[in-house]
Amino acid sequence: MTELSHYPEEDEISLLDLLQTLVENLRLLVIGPLTVGLLSLAGASFWPKTYESTAVLQADQTTASIMLSAAVLDPIAASLGYSSQMTVDDARLKLKEQIKVSVNAKDKFLTLTAQANSPQAAQALAQSLLTQTFVQSRPRGSEKMRLEKQLAQAQTREKEAREAAERLTIKLDKASGEQSLSVAQGYGQLMGVVKEAQNSQIEFERQLQGLDASVLIQEATLPNKHVAPKRSLTAVIAALATGFALLLFVFVRQALRNAGQNPESAPKIHALKAAWRKALGRNNVA
Repeated sequence: MTELSHYPEEDEISLLDLLQTLVENLRLLVIGPLTVGLLSLAGASFWPKTYESTAVLQADQTTASIMLSAAVLDPIAASLGYSSQMTVDDARLKLKEQIKVSVNAKDKFLTLTAQANSPQAAQALAQSLLTQTFVQSRPRGSEKMRLEKQLAQAQTREKEAREAAERLTIKLDKASGEQSLSVAQGYGQLMGVVKEAQNSQIEFERQLQGLDASVLIQEATLPNKHVAPKRSLTAVIAALATGFALLLFVFVRQALRNAGQNPESAPKIHALKAAWRKALGRNNVA
């Protein structure tokens, strides 16, 4: 019974010792994190700032792929001086770190976000990306020839259908009864071919022209606030990290003090101090 009642007492004493250690070091545990947090808050004001420009256009995943292609990124990386400082691949990767492209498949809206160290630089980067994307969206080579051929065929189809419809108009004036109905149906079919040919021409011309500013829903913005660094978050994290480190330091220091007062632990503490001095190259220090 005596032995069993001894353990709760030891636990109670250990808890009191823990509370006493916290109270004795309360000033350090409060002032330390607050000081570091305030210093971090002030120091974050001098860190390089990051600004973000956003543009929105009506486009799909194909346009997003063009925007992140080497044909678009490499000229911009060269204009920013990245290519002269590193390899082409590294310059491209560095530029990609400043860019974010997301596509809303449902609405077919593409959002471009460009980051730089000033509002003007962020906006200029977004505009450069849009300009290069518009240029690269225009077909070249065999693709251009194919579209031009299809456009010419659509134009010929429209012309022939119109001419045939005009001839039927003349017949319609002279026809009567069932013949008149048949001619009218033929005329309606020909006008449907004309409409279809016109729609095809509009689509082929659009593809030949590529993208332009008409697809922009929102032009590249000029940001007025930086997105990084987040001063408040930085200060909170610094204060919490400092508080945890100081708490660990206080408990370890107290544990070493308690161990030094214990005759059984004193030789181990002495050996630990000797090993520490040796690691620091202070073997000869008493």
